[in-house]
Amino acid sequence: MISKLQRLYDALPPAAQGLAIRLASWRIQRQRFGAEFHAALREFERLDGASPDEVRADQERRLQEAVQDAARHVPYYRELFRREGIDPSSIRRVEDLVQIPPLARETLRTQPEALISEAVPKREQLEGRTSGSTGTALRLVHTREALAAEYAAAWRQRGRYGLHLGDRFAAFGGRAVVPLSQTQPPFWRFDPVRQRTLYSLYHMSPENLDAYCADLAKPGHRFWQGYPSSIAWIASHLLEKQIDLGDAGPTAIFTSSESLLDSQRQRISLATGAPIADRYANSELCVSISEHPDGAYRVDTEVCAVEIDARESGDGWVRGEILATGFANRAMPLIRYRTGDIATLRDAVGGAARPVVEAIDGRIEDYVVTPDGRRVGRMDHAFKDTPGLREAQILQHDRDSIRVLLVPIESFGKQARAVVEAELRSRLGHRIAIEFEIVEKIPRLPNGKFRAVISEVGKIDVP
Repeated sequence: MISKLQRLYDALPPAAQGLAIRLASWRIQRQRFGAEFHAALREFERLDGASPDEVRADQERRLQEAVQDAARHVPYYRELFRREGIDPSSIRRVEDLVQIPPLARETLRTQPEALISEAVPKREQLEGRTSGSTGTALRLVHTREALAAEYAAAWRQRGRYGLHLGDRFAAFGGRAVVPLSQTQPPFWRFDPVRQRTLYSLYHMSPENLDAYCADLAKPGHRFWQGYPSSIAWIASHLLEKQIDLGDAGPTAIFTSSESLLDSQRQRISLATGAPIADRYANSELCVSISEHPDGAYRVDTEVCAVEIDARESGDGWVRGEILATGFANRAMPLIRYRTGDIATLRDAVGGAARPVVEAIDGRIEDYVVTPDGRRVGRMDHAFKDTPGLREAQILQHDRDSIRVLLVPIESFGKQARAVVEAELRSRLGHRIAIEFEIVEKIPRLPNGKFRAVISEVGKIDVP
């Protein structure tokens, strides 16, 4: 539902919106980048220079602590270990995790309370939600330490490119920072607390992209960060208009939240000349896989253990669904969590401690194209806070209309439908026709993946 705060924000003049962003960012800055973050970042950076044996020993220590803590304090695991006859102390390495049955996403959705640790006081539990990668959100609980590990992994990756906390950057995320009704630039807001310019994804029409590119051509941003589909859209316009960013070009570009396609990488690289570093993580804070400057994706072993539920295998590699075990979130530890994404995992090369991950699939979503030509990505956010909804999918055959498939958990009345429509309108406007259809199940792709958006007019070129 569009909150009262969002409606109030949209009604404010730009200067007041800037103040609101500063206040919200200040609160988030304190929560995410406190002493826990700096301690975690120092330790993660130290381990970057450690020997393979030390890195493996560190991961095994974190794994043992996470499993034993879950077995003692989390009702779901306490019962699971008792029922399966599992001795927590016998799980000492990643290979030992096979004793534990995988955790299904449906279990997290239906039994969140059973997965919350009794050892973490309520006052230390921070509420969160997934971004709705299957169309709807899950209730999550995490700690400051879990957030510290998540952001330490991200900033360690940036540090490998000579960047530091406090450097100014351009952010392309899903937040509605500019009212949809606004028709003239600027379609962005500056956040001085975190030194970032927040560019609206919902105003990227062909007519508006000149303004975006003109602003990005001004010196100041050390790097860019955000959804690859949106950054690729900017890159395409830079190439089409033959715009050379020159000294204003980013030192590096960091992508996340969607699969980075080869075609997108090529366009972004050609348009900016900057190295691109992708990262795979999730809102559940139980997995982190980062691309290194040499182009390889490696597991952040300080944050998680990664296994593959094998569908295919070969000499030194295995391919299947990612099973993630997180180490940092004591409030809601997830062990062998089925992420729903497919990847290829290779053995650590040359004695290296961090396994190499290739071909991470998933999170590939088409754009929704509006009647005025805007391309809007990450539409799964529109269903994030809708009660009583199991899944949702958007289908588009022309730019004048969309069809929305809804799979309700229970009866889906007019009020719930109004919530969904309001969220869609806040992103797409009122010119586009929206048709709703209640269905029992949404078909999967041949590879078993769910797609939140399938559009014939805004198709992502999947290789």
